[in-house]
Amino acid sequence: MNGSDTDKRVIGLYGEMRLAMELHKRGWQVYSAYIDEKYDFVILKSYCENCKTFKDAWTREETYIDKKGNQKKSKTVTQLCNTCHQDSLKMLVRFIQVKTSEGIPGKKTKSGEEIKTYSFHAKIRYHLADSRIFYPWIQVWDEDNVNYYIFKTEDVALFDNLQIASYQITDNQKTSLRMNKEGKVLNEGKIYDYSAFEKFHNNFDCLEKIIPGDDWK
Repeated sequence: MNGSDTDKRVIGLYGEMRLAMELHKRGWQVYSAYIDEKYDFVILKSYCENCKTFKDAWTREETYIDKKGNQKKSKTVTQLCNTCHQDSLKMLVRFIQVKTSEGIPGKKTKSGEEIKTYSFHAKIRYHLADSRIFYPWIQVWDEDNVNYYIFKTEDVALFDNLQIASYQITDNQKTSLRMNKEGKVLNEGKIYDYSAFEKFHNNFDCLEKIIPGDDWK
């Protein structure tokens, strides 16, 4: 790809589709913004306050009489937890802002390992003091190798300088990372510790942690 706006949209849509599939495999309902002006996805998952775990709704079998007077059975979805059968299901909500990077091939390491340089803008202006907003950054090596890094915009302080004004107003201030196919960051920062990306790597579990913003009352 040559880096045109069209290419950027294509790689962006590709990353969003891959992420949507990963979230769906983990039980999330994924909704895409009809008009995308801030967040790419709103994702939902049922949480049982009684069981304190993520549960689906209980599907039970009901008996009914059809128009001809015949007795029949049919399954119906209830508002109850499928484990404790209590009316205690709540909907966990997360807002997702996705960024995808394709990478530019660079010089191989001394051991012959292939390296690419990736860059992205963390857009901390999307935080808006809401703890339910998450920022997945997607590293695309090729069709078979995609790595996901999921964190909150407040975590950007772990690996970059948030005092730079351009973080707030433009997309010009980017974080650049040298990475291998497995998604390991090879940067050796003198000020910032890029090992934070080890924690972010495939960090889908962070989406399920109950946080102060999860107020259903």
